[in-house]
Amino acid sequence: MEERIIFSDAHTHIGTERERQERENKGIVSLVCASTPMEAQKVFSCKGRHLIPTCGVHPWYALEWGMESMEEWMKRCPVIGEVGMDSVWCSVPLDLQEDVFRRQLSMACSQNKPVILHTKGQEENIARIIREYPNRYLIHWYSCESHLEKYLSQECYFSIGPDVWWNEAVADVVRKVPRNRLLVETDGLEAVKWAYEEGRKACQHRPEPVKDPERSAGAELWEEGTEDSAAAALTATMESVSEIMGISLKEAGRLFRENLVNGFLKGRTEKL
Repeated sequence: MEERIIFSDAHTHIGTERERQERENKGIVSLVCASTPMEAQKVFSCKGRHLIPTCGVHPWYALEWGMESMEEWMKRCPVIGEVGMDSVWCSVPLDLQEDVFRRQLSMACSQNKPVILHTKGQEENIARIIREYPNRYLIHWYSCESHLEKYLSQECYFSIGPDVWWNEAVADVVRKVPRNRLLVETDGLEAVKWAYEEGRKACQHRPEPVKDPERSAGAELWEEGTEDSAAAALTATMESVSEIMGISLKEAGRLFRENLVNGFLKGRTEKL
């Protein structure tokens, strides 16, 4: 019998019922993020041992939803996040973002819970802040061209986003992060679609694109019947990552699952 690909998703969102069912049926260990009380209630109502809830006040909602509104859910989940700061896609004042961020980091430390970080535009600042809160951190979809070493020195984990096939900054994370600290993520299937469409635009302006978007595994996502498949999305990303790493797709699947379950999540969940 041919060995199957082992899937894991270090950061995703609630998605559709069909998507959640696929994740459970295919054994895709998935960290499912809730950023509002309504999302948290929905995440905790999901059935299945492979869907692991994570909760936290996303910087986008730091003004709308204070930490108090999510504290109940954060106490119940094994992982805090995604939390952080954002000066690119967010207009919430940075001082408010930082206050909410620090309070969540403090809670995570006191409860010995690992944290998923959102760092957009605030990479240097966040690397400095988390030194004050020693913990196990996962930097999700890092796409900054600098400050990587500040996180590597703190032994952070990194989950690779679905634009790795065309975004050189993301591909560089694969090259520089130790293999035992690498994970893979979708950030939800809407984010995968966004990344693919952005890649098509980017490649139109390059004389030698990283990869032809029509020939990449990501193109398969929009064929009939696969546009809402988490496994297809993860396969697309994993193919690019495994190519950079010089290992097979199946080796990559085993590595990412091991790093997630027995690395980032170690001691926080039941055996998977």
